[in-house]
Amino acid sequence: MARVLLFVLVLFFLLTVLRGLRIFLHAFFRGGARRVAPSPPRVREAELVRDPVCGTWIDRAIALTARREGRDVPVCSEACRRELEKAG
Repeated sequence: MARVLLFVLVLFFLLTVLRGLRIFLHAFFRGGARRVAPSPPRVREAELVRDPVCGTWIDRAIALTARREGRDVPVCSEACRRELEKAG
């Protein structure tokens, strides 16, 4: 009977130690519970404009510009810019 009781106590002790070791290693390799996840990058909302030559919708931030009647007009490509400036 004493051997069974001793076996149960040793087994309980080993399981407790292994559980603590698992918690420690998990916190060590995962960076702990206090680690803050990085915030997602901010994405700006695109302002879409229509190319007057071919009708393509493009983001104003990446659009090329052509001069028409003294003002800048967004176009999608160099070919559309030449066509718009040639038309007047």
